[in-house]
Amino acid sequence: MSQIILRADDDVQIESLIASALQAEENELRTGILKTRQKLAAFELKYSLSTDAFLRSSADTLPFGELEALEWSGECETLKRLEDKLSGLKKIKICS
Repeated sequence: MSQIILRADDDVQIESLIASALQAEENELRTGILKTRQKLAAFELKYSLSTDAFLRSSADTLPFGELEALEWSGECETLKRLEDKLSGLKKIKICS
C-alpha cells in the first residue's frame, strides 16, 4: 500500500482540494470512456460486427481496410487504458 502525507502552511483545506481533484479526474475519465464507447459503437454499427468479434478476426477476413482496423483497435486500447486508470483512481482513499 502506498501512502502520501500532505501538509499545508496555512489553513488550506487539503482534504477538500484533493477530493475535488480526484472527482474531476474521475469525471474526465468517465467522459473519455463514454466517448470511446460511442466510437466503438459506430464501428460496430457501420460494419455489423461486435468489437469482440473484430478483435478475434484475422486481417484478411475483415470487410474494410487496414486504416479502419488500426483506428478500431486504437479505440479498443484507449478504452482499456481509460478503464484501468478509472479502476486505479477508485482505489484511492483519503484518510484524515
